[in-house]
Amino acid sequence: MRESTAKNIKFESIDSLFGIPKESNDHAVILVPLENLHPYFKHPFRVTDDAKMDELAESIKENGVLEPALVRPRSLGGYEIVSGHRRKRACERAGLDSMPVIVRELTDDEAAILMVDSNNQREELLYSEKAWAYRIKYEALKHQGKGSWENSSEQLGKENNKSGRQIKRYIRLTYLQEELLDLVDQKKITFKAAEKLSFLTETEQSVLLEAILELKAYPNIDMAEKMKEMSAAGTLSEEKIEEILLDRKQVIKNVSIPAKTIQKYFSEEYSAEDIEKKIIELLEEWKRGHNHG
Repeated sequence: MRESTAKNIKFESIDSLFGIPKESNDHAVILVPLENLHPYFKHPFRVTDDAKMDELAESIKENGVLEPALVRPRSLGGYEIVSGHRRKRACERAGLDSMPVIVRELTDDEAAILMVDSNNQREELLYSEKAWAYRIKYEALKHQGKGSWENSSEQLGKENNKSGRQIKRYIRLTYLQEELLDLVDQKKITFKAAEKLSFLTETEQSVLLEAILELKAYPNIDMAEKMKEMSAAGTLSEEKIEEILLDRKQVIKNVSIPAKTIQKYFSEEYSAEDIEKKIIELLEEWKRGHNHG
């Protein structure tokens, strides 16, 4: 029988994460019922019941919670989780009714910075998670008076192995409607195209989303740039958005292959219209991959 991979899960010391002295009586570990632990009110990270959650739950079943969560008192009662949302869910999956925590008095800004720093260590974060994490920490730093827009973005860049410009581009994504940002997470809209689309107004974004869903067409970077320019000029109408999205069909006009030649690669149940539609989809998929980045 294979040994569970859960035993190989390692956690960074809670002391090193939060700068807590190992023998401090001010931050003693206590057990708190799960029902008294509430998510951080701005938590941008998704807690998903996936394979990694299964491993974490299995580890907790076998070894208990190796590192306590970090929480702060909640004005409405109970505690607000600053770090430990996934551990709480894993405890629920493991059948536990309480978990160890460290309670600290934290301001909103201090809690925001600790929450982002602890979660940013995770791998494979979604674009939306990174974008909102950077924005939340940037706003906390700004509120604390620790720097300008330029200085804060550069600081965040150094901490996350990115340039200040990259941080600004990620933060721009938070100005997209949630449904459009979901399409970025799904990689149906590229990161660079999404940044440009974030400059569209709320109304324009709503029209764009509706057109995307209706036409099953996703804007590439060139289309997004055109929409951004027209939005700035005040000329981006519903008709223009649809016209730009439908521009993908112009690709097929440059392909000159006799229908009979193509037909032999499809079963008889495919009509000429079906074949054309399929070719357009394949070409658009290739374009998205070519422009990805």
